[in-house]
Amino acid sequence: DDERDFLLSNPKHQITFLAPVGTKNWTPSMTEQLTQLLPPMVNVVLVPSADHITPTINIWHDENENVRWMPVDGSFDDIGADGLWQNRPSAQDILSAIQDTDDDDIILHAIIESGSKPTGKGLDALPFFDDKLMSRVSTAGVEPIVFADEVSGKVTEEDSHAVTTTMRKIRQSFVRARACDKEKDGNSLFVVTPDRPCYEGMISHTNLTMDESENTENNEFEMIIRDGGNGCFTNEMKMPAATLRTIDKAPVNPTGAGNAFSAAYVVCRGTGSSVKEAASIATAVGAVVCEYEHLPPWSLEVVERIAEAACEVI
Repeated sequence: DDERDFLLSNPKHQITFLAPVGTKNWTPSMTEQLTQLLPPMVNVVLVPSADHITPTINIWHDENENVRWMPVDGSFDDIGADGLWQNRPSAQDILSAIQDTDDDDIILHAIIESGSKPTGKGLDALPFFDDKLMSRVSTAGVEPIVFADEVSGKVTEEDSHAVTTTMRKIRQSFVRARACDKEKDGNSLFVVTPDRPCYEGMISHTNLTMDESENTENNEFEMIIRDGGNGCFTNEMKMPAATLRTIDKAPVNPTGAGNAFSAAYVVCRGTGSSVKEAASIATAVGAVVCEYEHLPPWSLEVVERIAEAACEVI
């Protein structure tokens, strides 16, 4: 038991969570609550701005598990997310957070606003265009955020074009930065984890879509699509969702499950798991998040539950 507790508290890799906060409404108690919500080994780095508020939303999921949300008190105006998310965290914020590690094979994963008129003016993607930062990153993961029309369920042409262009530019920047470091042979893995409406919008622009045939020996690109209760898929693989261990087999609260899936998949791929292995673990993580009202606690029971769910779907 002591050995298991040690392993839970001392992962092989340092984990850092960076988040921008507007201090007009952010309080020390919120920092404490956030710290308690995350596993104890996670290094929490908050990037404050005295000129903004931290966005607050009412969020829910419809019967098809599509996200529905409504901002509270101007949370997405200039004083909120539209201003706060502009280059926060910055490349320098991230470099400062990793300055104490000698590891030059950093895994960087981010949620990026990606439509034609993205919140934050698209400046949340700026760290991916910093050569100094990206030269230290061996695996980069992006979860692009663009919302489908509530009636049609489809992403607009303008948003589809914008998200695809942004992903291509990030990949090009990443490959260029890695290629400049000959000691690493330029090796890189770029992972994009869109939901299904975003993916279908991206593939509608065949002249812009990042084809995996562009992969080289040193620079790989892959995309895995989050499909809610249907699981996930790539061009070569489809994986079902794990069975929820709830009374009615329905989610208790699916908020954040897709985000958790994306992060888990990118980290697993960046640490050597195959596509199938990473997808099974990420699917399990997403399912377990759905089984709790808030984030699951970091405990041996939860880790074993993730392993069980991964074995079910693989």
